[in-house]
This record gives sequence, structure tokens and C-alpha cells, in this order.
Amino acid sequence: MELSNDYQKEERLITTPKRHCKVLLIEGDLDYQRALMNGLSALRYEDKDIEILTVSSSVEAMNVLQDNPDIAIILLNVAMEVETSDLELIGYIRQEMANNAIRIVLLTGQAETAPVDNLVSKYEIDEYWNKADLTQEHLQTIMLSHLRTWEYLTNIGESRHGLQLLLESSQRLGEKREILDYTRVILEEIGRILCLHKGGIVCFLNTDEESVGKALIITASGEYASYTHNYVYAVIENQEIIDAITLASRQKQHVFLDDFVVLFFSNTELDSREYIVLVQLDRKLEVNEINLLQVFCENIRAGFRNVVLHSKLTALAYFDPISGMHNKNWLVKEIRNISPWERSRATLLTLYVEDLAYTESMLGAKYCDQLTLSLYGYLRDFFVKTVDIALIERDTLVILIHEGYHFDERSLERITHPNLELENSIHSLDITISEVNIADFPSYEAEQLISVGKSTLERAKHDGQSYLAFSKDLAAAMFGRYELLKDLREAISLNEITAYLQPKISLQDDSLVGFEALARWQHKGGEFIPPDQFIALAESCGLIDKLDQQILKQSCKAIKVLRDIGVEVPISINVTGNEITRPDYFQSLKSQLEEASIPSYMIELEITESQLIEEKAHLNQRLAALREIGVLVHIDDFGTGYSSLAYLASLPVSTLKIDHSFVWRMDESDKDRQILKMIIELGEVMGLNVVAEGIETQKQKEQLAEMGCKNGQGFLFARPMSLEEVINWVKERP
Repeated sequence: MELSNDYQKEERLITTPKRHCKVLLIEGDLDYQRALMNGLSALRYEDKDIEILTVSSSVEAMNVLQDNPDIAIILLNVAMEVETSDLELIGYIRQEMANNAIRIVLLTGQAETAPVDNLVSKYEIDEYWNKADLTQEHLQTIMLSHLRTWEYLTNIGESRHGLQLLLESSQRLGEKREILDYTRVILEEIGRILCLHKGGIVCFLNTDEESVGKALIITASGEYASYTHNYVYAVIENQEIIDAITLASRQKQHVFLDDFVVLFFSNTELDSREYIVLVQLDRKLEVNEINLLQVFCENIRAGFRNVVLHSKLTALAYFDPISGMHNKNWLVKEIRNISPWERSRATLLTLYVEDLAYTESMLGAKYCDQLTLSLYGYLRDFFVKTVDIALIERDTLVILIHEGYHFDERSLERITHPNLELENSIHSLDITISEVNIADFPSYEAEQLISVGKSTLERAKHDGQSYLAFSKDLAAAMFGRYELLKDLREAISLNEITAYLQPKISLQDDSLVGFEALARWQHKGGEFIPPDQFIALAESCGLIDKLDQQILKQSCKAIKVLRDIGVEVPISINVTGNEITRPDYFQSLKSQLEEASIPSYMIELEITESQLIEEKAHLNQRLAALREIGVLVHIDDFGTGYSSLAYLASLPVSTLKIDHSFVWRMDESDKDRQILKMIIELGEVMGLNVVAEGIETQKQKEQLAEMGCKNGQGFLFARPMSLEEVINWVKERP
């Protein structure tokens, strides 16, 4: 593009335009007024024009001052006594107008009427002269001196005002973090600082673009307001403006012209964009205004850098780096920002993608990334209402639905079992969904809403449901569990969980062959909390380790007490599969037994069949190590899991404990009776001891004994008892 000759210089400064210096003459004597006018007609001050304003009284002068606040000097005639109106005029200037720059010179025709010193000081009168002493030369000297003083004070005042405006504008700029807000405020503050009203534009240009015509206008105001979201070449026809923007872009600097200014900004180390600000002028700028604007530009430049950094941090904070989807931080912010009306109509759906981790292990992370994005697109197409979707975990998405709509399992069937096309094939997913109607829980913060969505999701997964809505009943149950958890933490810390012992009896001769230690918790309210409630809570909240250690410690104590009364049988304690697989579990158990001086064969471990299957990749080696030191392992609740015979044969265990459900149903179901018989025979073939749980009747005991089951446990023999009750029970046995 050819630039006009006006733009060949690197920078073009505007010279300060001539200013009028105004003098107000307040003189009731028209003859003397004309004489003063004549004397002042030859007054010259640098290149400025001197404008003389005349009135005959102080009252008239107030009106003139309202229209001309930039008067430099007032020549005020006073009579023998300074009149009240004159004092009111001076007070008006110094106090109401707060103008200390105007020079006030009193003139009198009578020397004896000179104001006293305190009057001059009180009203900040700058000078006092007798008319008879004012020659033309003397008058010229007085006026020039006061004009210089007025200009100096005015410049100081303007500088202070400009710096104050600059400080306030910089503070307002510093509050903005989004590019659209920031650029809008740039135009507003430049207009405020320089008192400009025609508006302007802010556009950006990628550094690899060849023509400024491709600069995109992101903010516009005033006469340019309709230019937003357009390219420069599409809306700006003024060639002078195009040339100036081109010069600013090429020279990487600001351009100041008579009708407009073009400001240039870039942060090449952070952003590949150049930002250009065009401001239309309605007058020529003075040099001090240009200097003020250049100082402000440094704040604008720093602000652009902060906005770019904020954008990059926002991308890190609010977007998943792999998928580009919104993340949990963004979702929290979005929920916090919705209005009360929007909240009354909003719904949260939390989606869990089943077996995504397994899919990733089989097909790779890249495939799962594409699968997640494909699901994202599928969800976008499914919901006809306005929705936002966030990826809060690798396999969990949350959908924020803004338009009021209620769902059920049937309406979401296409979501719970979607078929996605990926890499020219169909991939079927199973998805579990929870729903939270935000309006039903007005006191819940954003984090709470997301949390209860996940909790409801876990409940649905646990119960085998594909859809579950969070409700007030469910909320009450969750709150109850939370309160129970607090009490459980306290009970464990105070050692209030007690080991109750239930005997294991030989079905052949009724002899005592051992005990099982069962955790019992008497709540501070007096009632006993069911074990299936607090043990599951302890497992889910990381308290099971401390709980099991307490039960082990109490079991060791019980072994010693029973040994003292002549009873020496092992006590089995329940442990979880993930406990045994902990690296320090083996050494911890061994140390506790040694510390209590308990032989290892006196403590046996019970682990459920389902947990054995879940941890089978790590358990064999651990179980073998336990057997080497004499600790026997029982498979608890046998028959309820899905272990194979081959896997069972490889396990270093000593006992199978038949789940009580088979015992309870064997009289009602021939199938359960046959299963019982098969388990007993399986134990005999594999050389394992078999214990039947849940024996409640003599008939059940006799039938199990006939099948070959050697040992049993249940209410028929005794309920779980405290150690003191066990001692009495042992003593009372025949």
C-alpha cells in the first residue's frame, strides 16, 4: 500500500494551538474603563491573544465568570470601602469555584482606601494599586507578571488533574480481565481523560497477516459503534485512517494526527496478535495531552499483557487440556454465576461412562479421547435445550441444562445406552446418570450440587440402576450418614468400637473350635449401630484400617484372657482385600502379634470371596507369606462370588465359610441344598475345612452334619458376646 506524503515521518506531533488569555475588567467609571482598555490594547504575551472582558459591577462579573471559568486576571475597582458585593465575588472565586489560579488585582482612585493586610491575606488578593501610579509601562509589567503566574498555576492544576484522571483510569483498566471488557474500557477512559466524544475502534491483527484491512474490529464506540465484529477493510473507507493504521503497524509505534490518533500495542512473547486503537478527535490535542496519553498507553500495554496472561491461565484453569472441554473449575464458576431465575429452571445431569478405564487399557488413551469427544457431540445433538457440558473426571461428565425440563429413566434411554460412530465402526457405551434439580436445593452451593450429583451417581452404581434422581429423602439419608461418620471417627479415636466374639462349634461333638471377632458399636445415644452400616462407612472413608487394628488388639487380649481360664482356640478377624495388599500390612500384623506375645496360629483372617476376586492379581503372594508364618486365611461368604475352581485351587487358604443364605434356604430350595452339599464336598476334595454360617435350628445343624460339614456358627450356639459374657458362657458350658 502506498502511503501519502503526510505519513513519511516516523512520528508527527501536533503543535499547541494558540490560547486566549482572558482579562476581566470590573470598572464602573466608563471613562477609566476606556483608558484601561486603551492601555491594555498594546499588551502582548508570547503568541497568545489577549481578550478583554468588561463589566461595571461585581454582580455582573459573577455571570461572566460562570461562562468564562478560564479568566486569567481580574482588575477590580474598589471605592473608599471594599463593598460586600466585591468580597462576595472574591469569595465565590476562591471558595465556590475553588480557583486559586485567577490573579485578582484591586485598583482604587484613593490611596487612603488601601485594604488592610488581613483582608488581602484572607481573600487571597494578589496585588493592590492606586490608579494614579499605573503608567502604561507599569500596567504592562503587572499584567505580564500575573499572566505568567496564572499560566504556571494553570499548567500545574491541569497536570494534577490529568494525573488524577490517569490514576483512576488505570485502576479501572486493571480491574478488567476479559478482552472485550478491557478494550471497551480503553475507549471509555481515553475519552474521559481527553474529553473526547466521537468514539473509536479497537482491532487486532495476526502478525502473519499481510494487510491491515484484515484486522478484526472487536470493540467500537461512538460514530464507529456499528463496526464491531467486522474487518477494517469492510467498514472503514477513509484512506487516511487506513494509511495511519498501516504506518502504526509497520513502524510498531503510535501515530498522532490532527483528526485522530492510532495507538499500537503488541506482546509478541505471549501473543501473536497486534492490537490497534483508533480514537477520533473533535479537536487538536495539545502537547501535554499527547504526553499524558503516551503515559496512559504504557498502562494499556501492561493491561494487554495481563489480559493475555489471564486468558492463558483461564484456559489452564477452566478447560481440560486434552479434550478442550470445560472442566470442573469452569462448572463451579458457571453455577455460581447463574441468576436466581436461571437457577429455578436449571438441572444437573452427572454421567458416568462404564468401563472406560478398561477400554483405555485395551485400545489406548487416544482412542478414549476420541470416544469422549464423540460422546460430547452426541450429547450436544441429543439435548434440544440450551446445555453446557463439563468433563470433571476422566470417565465422568456433567451437563448443566438451563431450560427447565425433568427427566426419567425412559426419557434418557438413548443416553444410558448410546451407540457412537468412531473410526468407521459403532462403539456401544453403558452410562449411569444422576439428576439434581437445582431449584429443589436453593441453599446448596455449586460445589455441593456437583458433590451430591456424584454421590447420587455412586448410589445408582451400587444399586445397579442406570438412572437415579437426587431427592430430599436421599439428601436426608446422606446427611444422616455424614453425621454418623463424624460420630464414628470420634468412636474410633476413643476406642469405643468393641470386639464381640461368636463361637465356632464342631457339628460332630459340640466342642468349641474357635471364635470370630465381630465389631460392635454402641452409639453414645445408647443404641447399637448395625455393623453393615458403620463398617461400610469405615471402608468408604478410609477408617477401616484403624478399626481393624483395634479389633485385632482386642482379639489378642481376649486370647490371653481365655488362655488363663483354660480355653485356647484361635480367633478369626475380618479384613478387606485391599488391606492385605498394602505393602506394610504383613509386617504390621507380625509386629502386633509379637508385641502381644500371641502365636501366629491363634489369629486367623477372614476375607470375602468377592474381595478375593477383586484383588486376585496381588493377593496370592500376600496369602502365601501369611501361611508361612502360620496365619490361616478363611474365605468368607463362600458361594456368593464368582471364583473359578482353578483360581480357588491356587489360593493358599485353609477354610471355606458357607454364606448363611444357603443355610437359611436349604429347607425351602432343593437347589440351595444341592449347592451346600457341593461346597462341602469341594472343601473335602481340596483339603479345606468347611464352616457353615447362620445355623439357627437344631434341624439345620443335623442336616449339615449329615452332609459332612464339620463346623458351624450361628445363633443356635450363641450370639456374638462381649469378652465378659464369653467367659461366663464358657464356664457354663457342659
